[in-house]
Amino acid sequence: MILITGGNGYVAQYTLQQLTHNTNGNVLALVRSQEHFNKIRKLGATPIQGDVVDPPSLDAAFKDVDQVIHLAAVNRDRGRSTMQAVNAQGTINVVDAAKRAGVQHIVTVVGLGADANKPYPLARTQGLGVDYLMRSGIPYTILEASVIFGAGDEFINTLAGLARIPPFMVVPGDGRSRFQPIAAQDVAACAVRALSLPGARNRRLQIGGDQVLTLESIIDTILTELKLRRVKVHVPVPVLKVAVLAMDKLLPKAPITLSLLAQLGVDNIAIDNATESVFGIKPLHLSEGIGYAREMRLGVLIKRSLGLANYR
Repeated sequence: MILITGGNGYVAQYTLQQLTHNTNGNVLALVRSQEHFNKIRKLGATPIQGDVVDPPSLDAAFKDVDQVIHLAAVNRDRGRSTMQAVNAQGTINVVDAAKRAGVQHIVTVVGLGADANKPYPLARTQGLGVDYLMRSGIPYTILEASVIFGAGDEFINTLAGLARIPPFMVVPGDGRSRFQPIAAQDVAACAVRALSLPGARNRRLQIGGDQVLTLESIIDTILTELKLRRVKVHVPVPVLKVAVLAMDKLLPKAPITLSLLAQLGVDNIAIDNATESVFGIKPLHLSEGIGYAREMRLGVLIKRSLGLANYR
């Protein structure tokens, strides 16, 4: 019995597809609302209602579960759904419930560089959860992923939406920060293979694509995919902070947060990329996997920022 937390997330969708096609066991998907049940069933999994911030719901969900892929996470604070509550305490709740249920293995995916001592809220809260898991005594596999792209992502879709505004394309800072974008389907494949790969047990593994790209080159790739010509304007991050802070205060789901903006100025590359060396997966190149960005329109970005639409 395998359970995925964050079952409605976009990486979880890819993971559920691979699990239900490639494993013989029962697959459960933890979701917060019954409105997602039909979608989970269409993916071949069994939905179960629960929330990582609600420990009693986890005890019911984890009954008879052997392995867990923990994907529940948030990258912004909204109401009670905060990074501290979900990424840090939520992971602690999952680990505690797993221990009570006798779970044999937990696989989790966090951002590359998750560290409780980092000043960025996303990296810090995920680092706190990771630290607790590593001390728990439960066999674990921690996958640290660079920027994840795929239908339903925020990173590429947000940039694609902004690219629709002529004639300029804003590039945060000098655009030289380096990333190793990895396809969501490759992240899912790594997570699924980690369940049965002895060499992945009790390890913290970095995963990314096999291309190191600057932020500006990622923007160029998106513009090429969309067949758009734009005048790129480099805007200092301190200047952008003012606009981002205003959007975050005024919009239900601003396209970018202060935490994410700060991390755009920091290299996000793997020191030892395990995607191919450990998991045997040849990563999909960014330019080959962002055809979905062509469907992104400025109107969708606006609706999403107002909380009226999703990217998927």
